[in-house]
Amino acid sequence: MKKNCLFFLLIGLFTLQSFAQKFETHKVKRGEDIASIAKKYKVSESSIFKYNPDARRGNLTGTVLVIPVGKSEDGRNLEKPSVLNFKEYRVKKRETLYSIAREYHITVDDLKQYNQYLYQEELGKGDLIRIPIFTKKDTININSSVQNSTFENLKHIVMPKEGKFGIAKKYGMTIEQLNALNPGVETLQPGQVLNVINPQNRDTKANQENADDFISYEVKPKENYYRLTKRFNISKDSLIKYNPMLAGEGLKAGMTLKIPKPSSMVNDTLVMGSSKRIQLEEMITNRRQKKIGIMLPFSLRQFENDSVDKEALLKDDRVLRISLDFYSGVIAAIDSVERLGIPVKAKVFDTQKSASVLDDILRSNDFENYDAIIGPLLTKNVESASRFFNRNQIPVLSPLIDADLKGDDNLLQTRPSNLMMEKTLITYIDSLKQGKNLLILADKKHNYLKNKLSYTFPNARVVTQAKEEYLQPSDLISVLSKEQENWIILESDDMELISNAISYLNAKVPEYKIRIFTSDKSEPYEDEIPNEYLSNLNFTYASIAKECENIKENTFVKNYEEDYGIIPNKYAVRGFDVTYDLLLRLAMAEDLYEALELKGSTEYVENKFDYHKKMIGGYYNDAVYIIQYEEGLKLKVVN
Repeated sequence: MKKNCLFFLLIGLFTLQSFAQKFETHKVKRGEDIASIAKKYKVSESSIFKYNPDARRGNLTGTVLVIPVGKSEDGRNLEKPSVLNFKEYRVKKRETLYSIAREYHITVDDLKQYNQYLYQEELGKGDLIRIPIFTKKDTININSSVQNSTFENLKHIVMPKEGKFGIAKKYGMTIEQLNALNPGVETLQPGQVLNVINPQNRDTKANQENADDFISYEVKPKENYYRLTKRFNISKDSLIKYNPMLAGEGLKAGMTLKIPKPSSMVNDTLVMGSSKRIQLEEMITNRRQKKIGIMLPFSLRQFENDSVDKEALLKDDRVLRISLDFYSGVIAAIDSVERLGIPVKAKVFDTQKSASVLDDILRSNDFENYDAIIGPLLTKNVESASRFFNRNQIPVLSPLIDADLKGDDNLLQTRPSNLMMEKTLITYIDSLKQGKNLLILADKKHNYLKNKLSYTFPNARVVTQAKEEYLQPSDLISVLSKEQENWIILESDDMELISNAISYLNAKVPEYKIRIFTSDKSEPYEDEIPNEYLSNLNFTYASIAKECENIKENTFVKNYEEDYGIIPNKYAVRGFDVTYDLLLRLAMAEDLYEALELKGSTEYVENKFDYHKKMIGGYYNDAVYIIQYEEGLKLKVVN
C-alpha cells in the first residue's frame, strides 16, 4: 500500500528560534504497536500520533517513526550555538566587518554584539577586536530524521535563511516539484512546514529502472569520462551509479556500459540535447535589495573639454561605443527585475581602460555590501578586480572576454571561451559522424586545432594544398566522396582561403552532398561570403548568441526600440541578458555561489548560461549554440 506520509512534525506558527524538542527515530518491529513504543520511550501515544499522523492506519511493521524525546534542561534554543571562547584579532588594511565575518563563519551582528563600539564607529586598520568562537555540540538538525523514513512523502520545517533552492537540493528535488507539492507557497518563513519527497524512496525507484530505458555501449580505445559524459549528456556520477564496476576498476576500453537511453534517439543515432532549461522567474524567494557594481571603460573625462568634437570621439572610440551599448542593456535589465518586485541598487564606475584608475577605484570605495560586480571589460583589469574582490568573496562577472581568464575563485566568465566553442562543435560532430566522410581544412594559424581534430577523428582526412600559396579546386575534389555525405570542418579566418573553399564547394553541390562546419564564424563569413552559398552548403557553426529567431517580438527589444528608436545590437542584448540572469540568480538563493549550484541552463533574448566550476579558478559558461543554415537562408539551432 502506498504510504502518503505525512511524516514529520506540525509545529503551527512557532518560529525555529523557540524550537527545543529533541527527536529520535524508531523502526517498528513485528508485534510492536504504538502503546508499547510509547512506553519504551516514556512518551504519550498522542505525541507519537502528533508527529506521525499515518501511524493511525494500522500495520506499521517496517515503517520508521519519529519519536519526541524531551526538551533541553533549560529550554534554550538548541539551534543557536553558544560562545565557547574569544579570539583577539588585529584588523588589517582593507579588511571589513563582512570579510572578517565570512572568514570566521560568523555574522556581522556577532562581531558587533561582542565589540559594542562597532555599533557607533567604523572598523579601522589596527583595531583589536574580539571574535567569538562558537561551540555547536548541542546543535541538532531537526530535519535529519527524514533520511531514515520509509514513508514516500515527508514534512520539512523551514530553517532560518533557507530558500526553496537549498531545500529542493537537500531532498534531490527540482524547484518545480517542490512548488507542485506546496501550491500557493511563495515566500518562505522560518518554521513553515513544506511537503517534500523522501530521498530514500526516490533512490530506490531510480535503481529499479526498466531495462528498456537503457542502451548498451562498448567503450572505445582512448575514450575518457569527459567524452562519454558529453556524448551521452550524462554526469560522471550517473555513469558510475548505473555501472558500479567503474568505481573499482576505472574506465577501460572494451567495457560494456549501461547508459540511460536519451530522449532524442533518431534511427539509433544520438542527437545532442541541451541541458535542462530553467525559468528563474518562477524560483524567486529572496526579495531583499540587490547591490551591484558596474565597471566599464567609458573614459568620460575626454568629453569634459568643450572644444572637443564629441561626435567624432564617439565615432572613433569603439570601446566607448561597446560600453555604452552594453550599459543600455544593463539599465533595461535592472528595470525589468524591479518590475518583478526586486529592488536593485547599482553604482557605475568608469575604469577609463586604465589599470591605475581601476586600482584607485578599488582602494577608495567601500564594497562591503555588494552582491556582485559586472566588469571590467579588459582582460588584465577583470583579473585584477577578481583578485581584489575574492578577499570578500564578492563575485566578478566578465561580460565579453572570450579568452581563458586567470582569475580567482570568484570570477565568472559569462561568455563561452573559444575553447568551449571548439569543444561544443567537436562534440556535436562526434555524436553524428557515423557514415560521413570527414574532412579537415585549416590554415597555419589554426594548426593546433587541426591537430586536435585529427586526434579526435582519426578517420578524418586532412585537406592539403598542392600549392602552399593558395587553395585549388583539385585539392578539395580529390578527397570528396560521392557515396557519403561530406562533412568539411573549415577552421580559418583567412579571407582568401575561406572565400575560395566556399566558392569551389558551392559549385560542387549538384554532384556531392556537402556540409561545412566551423567553430569560429569570423568576419569573412559576414562580409564576403554570399548567404546563398552558406545555405546551399548547410553551413553550421558554433555561436554564443541565438541569431536565428526574430527578436523584434521580445519585450526587451520592443521597450528598447521605444526608448532609443533603434533595435538593440548584440552588445546591448548581452548587457541585458548577463545582468538579468545575475539579478534573478541573486533573487532565487542566498547568494550567487549557491545559485551557481543550480543544474541546467537559463536563456533570455539571445544568450544562455550554464555555469560550471573550474578545477582551478572561478566559473565558466559552456552554453554554446550550434546553428545551421537551411534552405531559404533560414537559420536553425540544432543542439
